[in-house]
Amino acid sequence: MVRRAELSDIPKLLGMGERFSKLANLSAHVGYDPASMEQTFRALIENGHPVFVSDTGAIGATCLPHPFNASHIAAQELFWWSEGKDGLRLLKALTAHCKEHCHSLTMITLEAIEPERTGQLYQRLGFEPLEHSYTKVF
Repeated sequence: MVRRAELSDIPKLLGMGERFSKLANLSAHVGYDPASMEQTFRALIENGHPVFVSDTGAIGATCLPHPFNASHIAAQELFWWSEGKDGLRLLKALTAHCKEHCHSLTMITLEAIEPERTGQLYQRLGFEPLEHSYTKVF
């Protein structure tokens, strides 16, 4: 069952976040700090940003005015992780929330986690490619 995350879900979210960080190779770029992630999860949940959980996964985004047009509320995915078969259900919950409360939803792909396959899924679901990002660690 997919539902809105509550503060009591933070320990579970932290475990998922650590596993995701390793698989996505984010640890090599920014590291993984559980205290920072706990603060992030708490702020997202307390401030009403869409964060959904299931028994095997989670998805979350921020919903903020777009910097180029403040009247456009843009949702930006921050994380999407599924260790079971809830991945599409999580995405469906986030999309439904954003359709009701935002003007757009931007999803990302990660180079370490099947970016072509994920991009194809997004396009089948009506998302359009917009940009690619590159990271340089100093």
